Amino acid sequence: MEYTPRKWSFLAKVAVIGGILLALFVAGYYTGYFPKECGQDKLCFQKYVEKCKPAQVAVIRNNNAYLYAVGNQLGKNCEVNIKALRMDAGAPPEFKNLEGKEMSCKIPKKELAATNFDNFDNLLSYCHGPLKEGLYEVIIQRMYSLVVSQLGDIVKEAQKVLREV
Repeated sequence: MEYTPRKWSFLAKVAVIGGILLALFVAGYYTGYFPKECGQDKLCFQKYVEKCKPAQVAVIRNNNAYLYAVGNQLGKNCEVNIKALRMDAGAPPEFKNLEGKEMSCKIPKKELAATNFDNFDNLLSYCHGPLKEGLYEVIIQRMYSLVVSQLGDIVKEAQKVLREV
């Protein structure tokens, strides 16, 4: 088989395009463009999040499924996105409303190693989005119910005190 200048030109173009694609893939892999899929391994995720390198982990807590994903470095902060994938089948309706909602957290890099991702209390001050708002709505509803349920006892005590005066 004889290679004509036209075939050589075509092979050269294919080789250049292949080389460019390979270089882009390697660069994307090493710069973190392709996130590390940690499955359900929290230690794997913690290792990547401490360096603010893209990674994902699926977490099951109280029979609720969440997806944590390390996004981009934003100056001195690291972006971590949290999505409520599925709530427990027996969860109250207010929790079922959280399904599919997300929040984005911008955590200072110096605090990443000490951040416990199993506890939302540590994260909420760094986050914003529909999931955070939904969590606060649930908290407020529960606090309101507690106050209202205790209000009857408070009124009875107040009436007792007023009778004594």
